[in-house]
Amino acid sequence: MKRKNLIFWGFVVTAIIALAGGLLWRGGWIGKKCIASHPSFSLDQLHDKEGIVPVAIIGSGPAGLAAALYSARGGMHTVVFEGDNPGGQLMLTSWVENWPGMPKKLGKDLIASARDQARAFGALFAQETVESINTGVWPFVLKTNHGRTIHALAVIIVTGATPKRLGVPGEDRYWGKGVTTCATCDAPFYKNAEVFVVGGGDAAFEEALQLAPYASKITLLLRGDKARASVAMHERIKAYPHIHQRFNTKIVEILGDGSHVTGVVLDENKVRKEESIRGIFLGIGHAPNSALAKGKVDLDEAGYLVLRNRTQATSVKGVFAAGDVADHRYRQAGVAAGDGVKAALDTLDFLRLVNFNERLAQQMESQLFVPEGGIQRLKIADLASIEEFETLVKKHTLFVLDCYTDICPSCTQLLPALERVAFENEGRIVFYKANVNNFPTLANRLNVQTAPTVLVFKNGKVVARLMRAVPHRQLADFVNSATK
Repeated sequence: MKRKNLIFWGFVVTAIIALAGGLLWRGGWIGKKCIASHPSFSLDQLHDKEGIVPVAIIGSGPAGLAAALYSARGGMHTVVFEGDNPGGQLMLTSWVENWPGMPKKLGKDLIASARDQARAFGALFAQETVESINTGVWPFVLKTNHGRTIHALAVIIVTGATPKRLGVPGEDRYWGKGVTTCATCDAPFYKNAEVFVVGGGDAAFEEALQLAPYASKITLLLRGDKARASVAMHERIKAYPHIHQRFNTKIVEILGDGSHVTGVVLDENKVRKEESIRGIFLGIGHAPNSALAKGKVDLDEAGYLVLRNRTQATSVKGVFAAGDVADHRYRQAGVAAGDGVKAALDTLDFLRLVNFNERLAQQMESQLFVPEGGIQRLKIADLASIEEFETLVKKHTLFVLDCYTDICPSCTQLLPALERVAFENEGRIVFYKANVNNFPTLANRLNVQTAPTVLVFKNGKVVARLMRAVPHRQLADFVNSATK
């Protein structure tokens, strides 16, 4: 009997010790102690390193800017690598009216405010794209598109997501020629036209609402028998009798005349039919921009970064994630910003655990990476009249015209890069911009059907055409190649 009691109590004591150890680990005391003393996180490894960034944030949407605000405000040297699309998807959103405590505001203005706020607390911004990351060493090694090597003590991945495409015949051929994902950018080109919007979620309904003041008829094409959009979105479209819904319908081919969309082949209730249409706007969801993280941290089957224990921590200590690249469910700007705050707090906690602090950062100031303080740009003048265009294009051998609209977020993203290219080519190429809403006849004449469109003229003739926002280096390569 005594032997049985001893065995029983032995099991009980063992279980209590195991449970207590687990709680201490999950609670952080043992886990924190181990991280701090782990040889791979030794600060001795920093003494011969240059280009050190204590907090490297990859991406500049709501999640990245919120993380930058909290990290910089926490006293840590923070650099945001803005990437190819500064500001992320919110730059393509018109009015944001569900940001807590704030009246509705244009998406691009919300991003500008968040960026200014983060900068005011000391966050730095690099107009570079991180092309690779090595998480197998510490500090982590980042390589940028400028050929720069960054040694990051902690990384926050906030690369967002990209709108999905249909993948049907004709889509690539007529991209920017009647097929688009941005009604905010291109709606003015479809005044009094009939258009299709593909999708049944909030994104598709948002596209339809953006088109409402312009198109004569807007038809939402839904693959299923009901829409997934929120109740609020359903209520909003009720105000527009020219917005319709067609269920169990999908596009199987996009047709055109070589220069623009003219129609589609539809599969409606398993019956194929051809219909005429002028514009097709896609709102069919997004894919996470996680290629950078593939093979570096754990991803789920859909490609989203996997987070641990209700934190923003990934499978690699010191690497965190936030926003749409790690969120397959909510995908809201407010949620992304909240996740960005959490990621920054997790990051600051991690740096404290490896014994890195603001005082040490000050001692290592000469080793820290600081982005270029002043990037030189040349202000681009607006075209005053069609007559002025005629004079300029005849007078100058090399002439670049940026065709934009004043409500196009992608145009806003492109302009700083274009001004840098204009500065780099001052005296060789003449740059102008034209608000095509003010010059519809010129837009038709030049076959401009989407904004932004950058036209390169050589001896009075269009020799190259770019129909999307691209980063500075890609834009410079495009202009230089066209003007050789």
